[in-house]
Amino acid sequence: MESDTNQPDEQNLEHSYQNLLTLWTSGIRDYHSLLSDYLTANSIFVAAIGILVTREPVSLIFHFLVLILCVFGILMTLQMGIVLGRFSLQNDLWEWQLRGIERKAQWSYRKIIDDLYRLKHREGTIKDKDNDPAIFHSNWALRQHRQWWAHRAISFPLFFGIIYGLFLLWDLFQLRLP
Repeated sequence: MESDTNQPDEQNLEHSYQNLLTLWTSGIRDYHSLLSDYLTANSIFVAAIGILVTREPVSLIFHFLVLILCVFGILMTLQMGIVLGRFSLQNDLWEWQLRGIERKAQWSYRKIIDDLYRLKHREGTIKDKDNDPAIFHSNWALRQHRQWWAHRAISFPLFFGIIYGLFLLWDLFQLRLP
């Protein structure tokens, strides 16, 4: 007997769930790895610019080098925001799909992703009478993560963009001084 495409059987749901769970966990890992790489690259750029601007006297070639590093740094932070935002959206999509599977009537397993979502976005607690303690509470950091300023795809590019912008303004101001 073939399963109805509108009502997938439990085995198909479990297979889809496992695939999506693998994609989601890989996406989370890749997101954090990429974030770490961008933080390292931006930190190196900022340190290099900092070393260049502390040289006395600063020659024209060093001003030009600071200018180039600032422009590339700004472009890198824009790329960082776009790429991290895309990864975040992709991970949210997979999480959304996982929650959808967990909410189907045929799903007979624990609803871990749905519990995580409720913990992060709505209730702030998860109840499980078979656990000790029976109620799991979210903490302040998990609740604040929903705020726009706590999203790394926004806060880190903004932070580094401001630093690059200030260095760029300083460099341009220094070039205009006699």
